[in-house]
Amino acid sequence: MGVSLSITMFCWAIVAGIALTVVKFILDKALEVQRVFSRIKDYPGGEVIWLNPLGAMALMLGTTFPRPGMTGYKGAKFSLFEKFGSTTFTSVRISTAQQFFWTADSEAIKTITLDRNTFQKDVETYEVLNVFGPNIVSTDESEWKRHRSVVMSAFNEANVALVWSEALRVMTEWFGELDAAGPDSDITLDLVHPMTTATFCVIVAASFGIRIPWSTDSAEELGPGRKLTFRSALFGSVENVLFKALIPEWFYKLSSLVKVPYLSSRALFTRVAFDDIRAHMGDLVASARADIVSGKHIGDSRAALLRNLVEANMDQDVDLNRLTEEELFADIFILLFAGHETSAHTLCFVFVLLALHPDVQQKVYEEVCRALPADVPITQLMANHKGSLDNLEYTAACIRESLRVVPTAPRLVKNVHTDTVLPTTYFSPGSKAKPSVETGKDSIVAPAGSVVVIETWGLHMNPLYWGEDAAEFKPERFLDTESYQWPRDAYLPFSGGARACIGQRFAFVEMMGIVASVVRRYRVLVPDDLAKKSLEEQKEALLTWTSGITLTPLNPRVKLSRRE
Repeated sequence: MGVSLSITMFCWAIVAGIALTVVKFILDKALEVQRVFSRIKDYPGGEVIWLNPLGAMALMLGTTFPRPGMTGYKGAKFSLFEKFGSTTFTSVRISTAQQFFWTADSEAIKTITLDRNTFQKDVETYEVLNVFGPNIVSTDESEWKRHRSVVMSAFNEANVALVWSEALRVMTEWFGELDAAGPDSDITLDLVHPMTTATFCVIVAASFGIRIPWSTDSAEELGPGRKLTFRSALFGSVENVLFKALIPEWFYKLSSLVKVPYLSSRALFTRVAFDDIRAHMGDLVASARADIVSGKHIGDSRAALLRNLVEANMDQDVDLNRLTEEELFADIFILLFAGHETSAHTLCFVFVLLALHPDVQQKVYEEVCRALPADVPITQLMANHKGSLDNLEYTAACIRESLRVVPTAPRLVKNVHTDTVLPTTYFSPGSKAKPSVETGKDSIVAPAGSVVVIETWGLHMNPLYWGEDAAEFKPERFLDTESYQWPRDAYLPFSGGARACIGQRFAFVEMMGIVASVVRRYRVLVPDDLAKKSLEEQKEALLTWTSGITLTPLNPRVKLSRRE
């Protein structure tokens, strides 16, 4: 009896100890949160957030949480800044008692992107991209500089020329596929698959100097010990990056023993896709290295990113500056991922916006006809990227405007490492009849340990920089005149400063070639089932999106009608 009572008392003591510990933790955290709120009480904002805006949980929840109207909602654009009447506002993350500063202020963002010592990349939020290890996107400071010194050398003018010619070639192949289905018939289609295929074909040619056909990889060799072709492995790995990052390693092992509906089959396919893409990349790297050592050049190998990347790595003066084999694979994969998925999604939005705005599309068509005349052979146009690009000013403005209206990455996060201040502008929200008015400027103290969120979408919708019609699709705003210069500091589709996207020219030239080719041959129209709807209803149907690592279109349907 005495022993039983002692055990019972001991158990209750443990429970009480745990309970007291939990209560103390909650009270300490509550006091810490209260202290943070007291520090920011005089600043705009002051609401709570529950998630790291770019953390794994936020990526998993997508648009389901936070909800519209809440701080952190991915589609808020400029609405929360209007709510608080300031281009910078504050919030507190409950679980960590951290201050988060949200900004759509061009002066503040310029400071943040240029001062890398104070504002450093939140590398933890980019761990989902470390599928083959740290890379140029997920590293910071000295490690990032080492990756950048190698990767930067891989981009050159020959590569840009190859991107242009491949974009035109790939589109010509696609047009052949469409003609086979009926050259004179209109075609209604979801753009995700064709744009994903197009950017895949271009990135593979530009990265590896390998031209692959549009429609199938049936003739492609698997290679020893592989289950997927290069095309299938790359598609499979790119589409499952987030899945691989969020699923624990033990689940892959479990899936081979116990079948969980949907998840097990996807997990097993994901593992095969990543194993096989690594093996394919290993073969290509070994082949490129052997060609460099022997001085051998094949076709467009001098323009291929992979060869340039391998050669730049071999040319590093100090072994410590060289990338390991795994780091090389990591950078190659991230270039494939970024150059493939993000460009495809942007192109979907570009074509939908052109369908919604036929007057804009007509201007693009007229410009394209002048720059790429129908009587000039496609091979000649492919060989003249500089001359063609120089004459596509309005087309370029359309792509820039699309990236402003629907940016690929709607926000970026930086950690504050030393106490600093963030500029902000107070304003009275306006309308077209009565524009927004600045009411004053101030600065907000951002202490070390806090987090800054660059709201790219908010910046792009800020009427103080883009006018009260900022939400409208208007490419003319990107055409400089003698009396007007578009606000460069208020435009951030490829990030900014030294950390700006290293392949942005590559991506832009690719999109220019694809847009010009399609508009030259087809009228891009709203699908018949939406043709009689209002413009707002059409926008609501066709510009829907979800968020993962980037903004992903959900219903980018158009009708292609062959021009006469």
